[in-house]
Amino acid sequence: MKPFKHLLPLLTLGLIIVNLTTFMLYVSDDVNRWMRFGNMILFFLLFITPYYYNKKGLIVLILFLICDGLLIYYESAFVNALIFITRSVSYLLLAVMVVQRVRKLKTNLLQKLIFTFAVALNIFLLYSLIEMVPSSKYYTFIDFLFYIYGISVIVCVIIAVSYSNRYADKTSLFFLGAVLSLAFSDLTYFISVYLKFSDFYLAVIVFNILGIALVLQFLLVDKTKREVSNPELME
Repeated sequence: MKPFKHLLPLLTLGLIIVNLTTFMLYVSDDVNRWMRFGNMILFFLLFITPYYYNKKGLIVLILFLICDGLLIYYESAFVNALIFITRSVSYLLLAVMVVQRVRKLKTNLLQKLIFTFAVALNIFLLYSLIEMVPSSKYYTFIDFLFYIYGISVIVCVIIAVSYSNRYADKTSLFFLGAVLSLAFSDLTYFISVYLKFSDFYLAVIVFNILGIALVLQFLLVDKTKREVSNPELME
């Protein structure tokens, strides 16, 4: 299995370089979307190797794969709605992976007040983003789907931060890095597509590739930790 040890960082770096180069040479939405789908296929193929594979992350990686495939037909209102739903479920399943580990986390009144303020602020920012959606891209139920998606991201980020604060180990840091990278990828995608700041797609590329890579690294480290604690555990 040792040949796989450095494959993920090498693949991640290679994909970032290739995707950024392609973006600068061919500024095309179609090319960018196919490249993103291709990235996800490569990550998924790496995931299903014996070194990385585990049942815990299978559905999440499949949903990310489906979501990136659907992005190719982003202009379709029906497909766009499916993307919101798929992405929302992906974030919630990521959160479910570690929610048991932070369920017993004790907080004081000040922390609860800060938490409530942070959630309220993020919901307000989410409302502000929805108001920025151009009428040309607006369709029935997009507000509802956007709120569902946004709340799922907020929940996932809060759980990731709580998980990292409680354990502060490699597993929790990789998870936090993955969630934040994916969230920043989605935010910059919104800015690039809806607000027409195409240069932000450079950030989309980097954050999305890093996010998926960190998901794989989290799954690998978590799997290894569980196998060490329970040698009879078979994934």
